[in-house]
Amino acid sequence: EMCYLHAEGYSGGALKHGPFALIENESGKFGATPIIMFILDDQHAHHMRTAAEEVKARGAELIIITDKPALARDLDDDPIVIPQNGPMTALGGVLPLQLIAYELAMLRGINPDTPRNLAKAVTVD
Repeated sequence: EMCYLHAEGYSGGALKHGPFALIENESGKFGATPIIMFILDDQHAHHMRTAAEEVKARGAELIIITDKPALARDLDDDPIVIPQNGPMTALGGVLPLQLIAYELAMLRGINPDTPRNLAKAVTVD
C-alpha cells in the first residue's frame, strides 16, 4: 500500500496451490520474482525451510526474515535476523517488512506520509 506495489501474503503450505506458477527467474520480464519469507525457529521451521527451497529452485529472489540464521543457510546469504521473543517473535518480523515498504516507496519517489486516494476520516452510518 505504501509503495503502490501489489503484494500478497501466503502461508508456506498454500504456495503449492497456485503461486508457484507465478514465480519467474532472472530471465522473466521484470527479473526474478522477489519473495520474502519468515523462517522462525518454531514447530513450522522445517516446513517453511522446505517451501523456501522450492521457491529458490524456481528462480525466485529470496529474502528471509529469521530468528536463527542457520535456518537460512544456502538460501539467503544475508538474511534479516530478528531477536527471539518466544511467541511474540513473529511480531518483531513486521518491522523489517515495514522498513522494506518504506524504502521501496522512497526509491520510487513516493512520499509515504502523503498517500493518495485514502479518506482522511472513516465514518459509519
